[in-house]
Amino acid sequence: MLPTGEIIEVGDGGGRKIRKSSSGFQLKHLFMGHQGTLGIVTEATLELVPRPEAEFAAFFAYPDYDTAWRSTGALARSGLATLAGVVLFDEWKLAYLRRDDEAYIPQPAGVRAVVATAMYGTTDEVRPAARRLLRIGTQTGGRYLGDEISQGDWASRHDRYATPLHGRTPKGQVVPMSWHCEDASINWTALPRVREEWHSIVQRLIERYPIFDDWGMFAYTNGAYRPWGDYLTEIDVGIWEQELDEESWAAWVTAKRDIAAVALKYGGSISACHGSCREGEVDLVPQELGGGFEVMKKVKRALDPNNVMNPGKYLLDQAYEVMPTFA
Repeated sequence: MLPTGEIIEVGDGGGRKIRKSSSGFQLKHLFMGHQGTLGIVTEATLELVPRPEAEFAAFFAYPDYDTAWRSTGALARSGLATLAGVVLFDEWKLAYLRRDDEAYIPQPAGVRAVVATAMYGTTDEVRPAARRLLRIGTQTGGRYLGDEISQGDWASRHDRYATPLHGRTPKGQVVPMSWHCEDASINWTALPRVREEWHSIVQRLIERYPIFDDWGMFAYTNGAYRPWGDYLTEIDVGIWEQELDEESWAAWVTAKRDIAAVALKYGGSISACHGSCREGEVDLVPQELGGGFEVMKKVKRALDPNNVMNPGKYLLDQAYEVMPTFA
């Protein structure tokens, strides 16, 4: 439903079951990520797919981040159609997971990075593809962590951030912390530099305000043929909110802005999935989008002339500012 009360149906074509159409604009994408600024979804038609016949997960351990990063690129370039994803965990993330994750507690200190992979498909496809995946992982410097850890940890991935007691102060004190994340989209080639600069930003924050904790980074891709980009790259920060005040919150907002600026510096996007509309990052949206932000304002003003839909979101109130007139 549009702000004017009109009801429209958008999709890939003129019908709900059509995947390909060239009859006009692809309006579905206009309403993806609009954060309620252009209308309200009142009905959605979803496509259901069968559960995969076979699933395979393989986790590899590495002695350093750079080796794991290069291996991640090789795995993503494998061309295996059954490859569902490749995830790279750095040493800060492993330190976080070692606190109470049974899959990581027994890992020796020499394990500084882990790459997780997963495959889905038919048995006839997944079995031979798994053999190649294992070969690539080990030939690029990885050590297969075994079936129990690989399969078990992948199965429990939805519980990864459930516990609030992962938090640690600089002195090692266990405190309840909430989980905050920044989710940029970064090209594969820029990951090592972004990682260094992001951790430096968080470390400076921790030195000033010990209520913050660096929970590490991961980079994820499901683009089997596009290892050069499309990596959802996330740094996770724990915040001891019981000790949070206006001063430390302002410092966190500044850190978020600095993290977003680094993503743009290396040609990335502020947000891969959550939407870059939060305090500390939204101010940089016009910088990322350039002329595209001006188009966003025109679309907003055209579809919502009275600014009734989620006003203030994405800085789109600027669309209603009085334009200067010239004689």
